[in-house]
This record gives sequence, structure tokens and C-alpha cells, in this order.
Amino acid sequence: MLIGLTGGIASGKSTVIQYLRDKGYPVIDADKLGHRVLEQGNPGYDKVVEKFGIDILNQDNSVNRLVLGRIVFGDPEKLKQLNEISHPIIAEMIQKEFESLVSEDTEGIVLLEAAILIEANWHKMCDYIWVVTLEQDVAVQRLQKRDGLSEIDARSRLDAQLAPEERLAYADVILRNEGTMNDLISKTKQALAGLRSD
Repeated sequence: MLIGLTGGIASGKSTVIQYLRDKGYPVIDADKLGHRVLEQGNPGYDKVVEKFGIDILNQDNSVNRLVLGRIVFGDPEKLKQLNEISHPIIAEMIQKEFESLVSEDTEGIVLLEAAILIEANWHKMCDYIWVVTLEQDVAVQRLQKRDGLSEIDARSRLDAQLAPEERLAYADVILRNEGTMNDLISKTKQALAGLRSD
């Protein structure tokens, strides 16, 4: 089975994923697949260069992510165009990786870590959705501390994401990160136990 794990910035997603990796569960990292879309030889590379022009390329013809980022994050329409190219390709890569991991793994549980699981419609590929959630004010404080941001910048990053209540509407399991790291790991253990009993 494929479990989609998502949550906002600074929600504690990484803590849950690290625990599951340490326990030997295979994890598909959608972010890493997103990077592969822009590599030469991937069908996404040609489409992105065709759409955004050769100005996004470095001298060795690799995509300059900073330049591409500036273009798309300043313009919602351009971001939409990039997503329309990359999201279906990433979905295919997720499916292939899942099939490969399941064939190697006796327990058959694979995690898909994706911040934009819902927005990219990848949740439709998953058997269960786990959402790590945290009160917005606490997330702001964590983000300020972690990334050295001002409160305004931290809030604007959180506001740019799917609202927590929208994400929670899709959740089969909600991992509320309200206490210590150990509390969150304990909730993750309970969620795993629930899966096995299903």
C-alpha cells in the first residue's frame, strides 16, 4: 500500500519520515523526483526549456533552478505552466518507484512524502493519507527559528500553502504535532499499528 504523507512547512513531517526510514520503511521523496524532471534526458527537461526559453539554462545546458524559480514564483500563471508539465511526469515516476519498492519489500508499505500531495492530485494514487499538522502560530515560530525569517516572511510562506483545514479534509490519519518529538513519534507508531490491523 502507498501512504501519502503531507503537512505544511515546519509541521514535523521530516521527524515522522526520519522515524519511518529508521524503521526500514521505503520512502519516495516527491521533491527529489521534481528535481529529476529538470535533468537532461528526462522528457520534462525539453518541455520546460521549450516553455521557458534557453535563458533558464547554465553554460552546460543544465537548468538553473534559481533563474527558473524567480520566473515562476513571481507569476502564478507561469507556476501553473511549470506544474502542468512536471506534476504528471512526477506522478509516473512515483508509480514506477512504488511498483519497484513493493516488489522488494515484504510488508508492502511504502511512504510518499510530498508537501503538495493534495495540490498536485497525487493523493489519488495513495491508499491512505497521513497529515502532520501544527498550530499556525507555532509553525511560524519554528519557521522563524529554523530559517532565520522575520515573522512576516514566515507567515507569508505558510499563507502561500494550502490552508491546514483544506489539507485535513483529505486525511485518513491526522498526526497532531502538539507536544515533543517523542509524542509525535508515538502517534506515528499508533498510526502504523492501525495500518497493520487493517
